[in-house]
Amino acid sequence: MIYTRVLFLTTAFAAVALYAVSATPASAADTAVYRWTGRAQPPAVPEIPVNSAGYTNGVFRGRRESAYYGIVQVEAMIRGGNIVDIRFLSYPNDNGTSRYINSVAMPRLRREAIRAQGSHVRLISGATFTSEAFHLSLHTALVKAVN
Repeated sequence: MIYTRVLFLTTAFAAVALYAVSATPASAADTAVYRWTGRAQPPAVPEIPVNSAGYTNGVFRGRRESAYYGIVQVEAMIRGGNIVDIRFLSYPNDNGTSRYINSVAMPRLRREAIRAQGSHVRLISGATFTSEAFHLSLHTALVKAVN
């Protein structure tokens, strides 16, 4: 009986994952993933205008974003018009799996965002929700740094 349940859950998960991956346009795939997780569509975030002077110096806090298993919120430190540090104010850490995944993902996301000097970072496999929430939270912080 346990074997049947595991097989059913595995098959159901594979069908949902296949449905989410099989959609051709990126927006359709995003919609499928959000439908599957029960999360609302992410709020629209304004584009950051190109600014030759860079960002305004200071510390800017991003919006709290849902990462399904918890909340991600970051703070960007800007000095000399450049991102010099990104600090995680909150992240999913209520169980061992979340702590492990985020111990690997958070330094990579931070490093990549500083290197890119922006919020457009690649998603990390196995930490997709954290990566998406990081992007959204950092983006809102950087919008504040431009205005």
